[in-house]
Amino acid sequence: MTITALSDLICDKLGRTDTDSKTICKSFIKRRYEMLFDSNLWLEALATSSKAVVAGTSDYSLDGAPEVFYYPNASVTAADFDIDRILAVRFVKTGEDDGETLHPSDWWTFFKVNPNSLTNDANHQARPRNFIPIPADSDGNARIRLVPAPDEAGTLYVLGKLKWNEPADSDSPVIHGIDNALLAYAEGDMLEHHRQYGKAQVKYQEGAAQLALMREQQENQTASDPVIVPHVFDGVHRDELLLT
Repeated sequence: MTITALSDLICDKLGRTDTDSKTICKSFIKRRYEMLFDSNLWLEALATSSKAVVAGTSDYSLDGAPEVFYYPNASVTAADFDIDRILAVRFVKTGEDDGETLHPSDWWTFFKVNPNSLTNDANHQARPRNFIPIPADSDGNARIRLVPAPDEAGTLYVLGKLKWNEPADSDSPVIHGIDNALLAYAEGDMLEHHRQYGKAQVKYQEGAAQLALMREQQENQTASDPVIVPHVFDGVHRDELLLT
């Protein structure tokens, strides 16, 4: 259903079919769509991107258009979307076919273990093994730092989550199962807007239940491969179930 169709359904249900009510309802639907988009790593919110790596350079902005992704909004093109958060990274050396997965880390880990690993000079450069998400550039593009700084050229392949991009009224939300959640939350917003707080709370509870169903659909009705991955925390071996 389009944003307009969702709005019409809610307004018809509440008996408020004037233009102002429909305009307000559409704004509620879009804000709730943004909330739901940000709440989870939905399959439809993911994208891949690539970036050429230069020997001796450790920091990179993901400023190119995503290469593989869903179109959350029919009225936009690939150039309108950017990676917001970096989830997984693979580095392939120039001239090779197989690459290596880089492990995510943070500043604290490197400063605690070996701050020299962040030094970018000839003595510390090597094939990257880790990456750190760093603050976005001046244009809002996600950035990444390779650790150690690369000593050879190659290509980064990045899996990330897309930035939110507001849909047009004629667009249809594409996350599976989202329509019912949007209807419940936006109807609650309309009821709250008209100071019917008790009824609004009932719809918010319904929206939360629909959100749980959305997450269940993503986990159980999409292709996934459960993998047992061993981890060691404070000397204690534990097994973690990951869905990949």
